[in-house]
Amino acid sequence: MIDEARLQRELKGMLGWMRFRAFTWASMPSAAFVGLRVEQADMTKCVTSIPGGWRSQNPFKTMYWAAQGMAAELATGVHPFTISRSCEGGLRMFVVGTEAKFVKRAKGKIRFTCEDGSKARSAIEEALATGEGVDLEMNVVGQDSTGDIVSDWVFKWNFRAKGGA
Repeated sequence: MIDEARLQRELKGMLGWMRFRAFTWASMPSAAFVGLRVEQADMTKCVTSIPGGWRSQNPFKTMYWAAQGMAAELATGVHPFTISRSCEGGLRMFVVGTEAKFVKRAKGKIRFTCEDGSKARSAIEEALATGEGVDLEMNVVGQDSTGDIVSDWVFKWNFRAKGGA
Protein backbone atom coordinates (compact mmCIF):
# COMPACT_ATOMS: atom_id res chain seq x y z
CA MET A 1 0.00 0.00 0.00
CA ILE A 2 2.75 2.46 0.93
CA ASP A 3 5.79 2.77 -1.33
CA GLU A 4 8.68 2.87 1.17
CA ALA A 5 11.22 4.35 -1.25
CA ARG A 6 8.84 7.13 -2.21
CA LEU A 7 7.99 7.79 1.44
CA GLN A 8 11.69 8.26 2.23
CA ARG A 9 12.02 10.66 -0.74
CA GLU A 10 8.98 12.64 0.39
CA LEU A 11 10.30 12.94 3.95
CA LYS A 12 13.70 14.04 2.63
CA GLY A 13 11.96 16.54 0.31
CA MET A 14 10.28 18.21 3.30
CA LEU A 15 13.76 19.02 4.60
CA GLY A 16 14.96 20.53 1.32
CA TRP A 17 14.94 24.29 1.79
CA MET A 18 14.14 25.26 -1.81
CA ARG A 19 11.49 22.60 -2.35
CA PHE A 20 9.78 23.36 0.95
CA ARG A 21 9.86 27.13 0.30
CA ALA A 22 8.33 26.63 -3.14
CA PHE A 23 5.68 24.35 -1.64
CA THR A 24 4.78 26.83 1.11
CA TRP A 25 4.62 29.84 -1.22
CA ALA A 26 2.33 27.88 -3.56
CA SER A 27 0.16 26.12 -0.96
CA MET A 28 0.54 27.98 2.34
CA PRO A 29 1.72 31.56 1.69
CA SER A 30 1.14 32.72 5.26
CA ALA A 31 3.44 29.92 6.47
CA ALA A 32 6.09 31.04 4.00
CA PHE A 33 5.69 34.66 5.10
CA VAL A 34 6.30 33.91 8.78
CA GLY A 35 9.31 31.66 8.03
CA LEU A 36 7.92 28.27 8.99
CA ARG A 37 10.51 25.48 8.59
CA VAL A 38 10.72 21.70 8.89
CA GLU A 39 13.91 20.99 10.82
CA GLN A 40 13.61 17.21 11.19
CA ALA A 41 11.39 14.60 9.59
CA ASP A 42 11.86 10.86 9.88
CA MET A 43 9.54 7.89 10.25
CA THR A 44 8.58 8.69 13.84
CA LYS A 45 9.37 12.32 14.62
CA CYS A 46 8.87 15.74 13.08
CA VAL A 47 10.27 19.03 14.33
CA THR A 48 9.13 22.34 12.87
CA SER A 49 10.18 25.83 13.86
CA ILE A 50 9.02 29.37 13.52
CA PRO A 51 11.17 32.41 14.22
CA GLY A 52 10.13 35.17 16.55
CA GLY A 53 9.95 38.70 15.26
CA TRP A 54 7.53 41.09 13.65
CA ARG A 55 6.09 38.57 11.16
CA SER A 56 4.81 36.23 13.89
CA GLN A 57 4.22 38.49 16.89
CA ASN A 58 1.13 39.95 18.45
CA PRO A 59 0.80 43.49 19.89
CA PHE A 60 2.20 42.19 23.22
CA LYS A 61 5.57 41.34 21.60
CA THR A 62 5.07 37.58 21.98
CA MET A 63 4.35 35.02 19.30
CA TYR A 64 0.77 35.12 18.06
CA TRP A 65 -1.15 31.95 18.96
CA ALA A 66 -2.16 31.39 15.33
CA ALA A 67 1.49 31.39 14.23
CA GLN A 68 2.19 28.77 16.88
CA GLY A 69 -0.83 26.78 15.71
CA MET A 70 0.39 26.81 12.12
CA ALA A 71 3.77 25.38 13.13
CA ALA A 72 2.20 22.87 15.50
CA GLU A 73 -0.25 21.64 12.86
CA LEU A 74 2.55 21.19 10.36
CA ALA A 75 4.49 19.11 12.89
CA THR A 76 1.54 16.70 13.01
CA GLY A 77 0.75 16.97 9.30
CA VAL A 78 4.14 16.10 7.79
CA HIS A 79 3.75 12.38 8.42
CA PRO A 80 0.22 12.03 7.01
CA PHE A 81 1.06 14.29 4.07
CA THR A 82 4.19 12.37 3.05
CA ILE A 83 2.45 9.02 3.56
CA SER A 84 -0.52 10.16 1.44
CA ARG A 85 1.88 11.08 -1.39
CA SER A 86 3.46 7.62 -1.09
CA CYS A 87 0.41 5.38 -1.18
CA GLU A 88 -1.64 3.98 -4.01
CA GLY A 89 -5.22 5.16 -4.35
CA GLY A 90 -4.83 8.33 -2.36
CA LEU A 91 -5.84 9.50 1.04
CA ARG A 92 -8.16 12.20 2.36
CA MET A 93 -6.97 13.86 5.54
CA PHE A 94 -8.66 16.53 7.61
CA VAL A 95 -8.08 18.19 10.94
CA VAL A 96 -11.37 17.66 12.76
CA GLY A 97 -10.40 19.13 16.11
CA THR A 98 -7.68 20.85 18.06
CA GLU A 99 -6.84 21.78 21.63
CA ALA A 100 -4.09 24.05 22.87
CA LYS A 101 -2.66 24.95 26.24
CA PHE A 102 -0.40 27.99 26.49
CA VAL A 103 2.08 27.56 29.30
CA LYS A 104 4.58 30.41 28.91
CA ARG A 105 5.05 33.54 26.80
CA ALA A 106 6.47 32.51 23.43
CA LYS A 107 9.43 34.69 22.49
CA GLY A 108 12.13 34.04 19.94
CA LYS A 109 12.41 30.90 17.83
CA ILE A 110 9.96 28.19 18.89
CA ARG A 111 10.37 24.51 17.96
CA PHE A 112 7.38 22.17 17.74
CA THR A 113 7.96 18.45 18.18
CA CYS A 114 5.57 15.63 17.27
CA GLU A 115 6.65 12.05 17.94
CA ASP A 116 3.48 10.37 16.66
CA GLY A 117 4.66 9.45 13.15
CA SER A 118 4.29 5.71 13.72
CA LYS A 119 0.77 6.24 15.12
CA ALA A 120 -0.15 8.21 11.99
CA ARG A 121 1.16 5.45 9.76
CA SER A 122 -0.84 2.79 11.64
CA ALA A 123 -4.04 4.85 11.45
CA ILE A 124 -3.54 5.52 7.74
CA GLU A 125 -2.84 1.85 7.01
CA GLU A 126 -6.06 0.97 8.84
CA ALA A 127 -8.02 3.56 6.84
CA LEU A 128 -6.59 2.26 3.57
CA ALA A 129 -7.27 -1.38 4.48
CA THR A 130 -10.84 -0.90 5.73
CA GLY A 131 -12.01 2.01 3.58
CA GLU A 132 -13.43 3.52 6.76
CA GLY A 133 -12.53 6.82 8.37
CA VAL A 134 -10.02 6.63 11.21
CA ASP A 135 -9.53 9.37 13.79
CA LEU A 136 -6.18 9.97 15.45
CA GLU A 137 -5.09 12.47 18.07
CA MET A 138 -1.52 13.67 17.59
CA ASN A 139 0.38 15.58 20.27
CA VAL A 140 2.81 18.46 19.75
CA VAL A 141 4.94 20.35 22.23
CA GLY A 142 6.28 23.86 21.50
CA GLN A 143 9.53 24.80 23.22
CA ASP A 144 11.61 27.97 23.32
CA SER A 145 15.40 28.15 22.99
CA THR A 146 15.90 27.31 26.67
CA GLY A 147 13.83 24.13 26.34
CA ASP A 148 10.89 25.49 28.32
CA ILE A 149 7.46 24.42 27.08
CA VAL A 150 5.49 27.39 25.75
CA SER A 151 2.49 25.53 24.32
CA ASP A 152 1.07 22.04 24.21
CA TRP A 153 -1.21 21.01 21.32
CA VAL A 154 -3.45 18.10 20.31
CA PHE A 155 -4.63 17.84 16.72
CA LYS A 156 -7.33 15.32 15.87
CA TRP A 157 -6.96 14.07 12.30
CA ASN A 158 -9.37 12.00 10.26
CA PHE A 159 -7.97 9.73 7.56
CA ARG A 160 -9.99 8.03 4.86
CA ALA A 161 -9.02 6.30 1.62
CA LYS A 162 -10.06 8.30 -1.44
CA GLY A 163 -13.18 6.85 -2.92
CA GLY A 164 -14.66 6.12 0.52
CA ALA A 165 -17.88 7.82 1.63
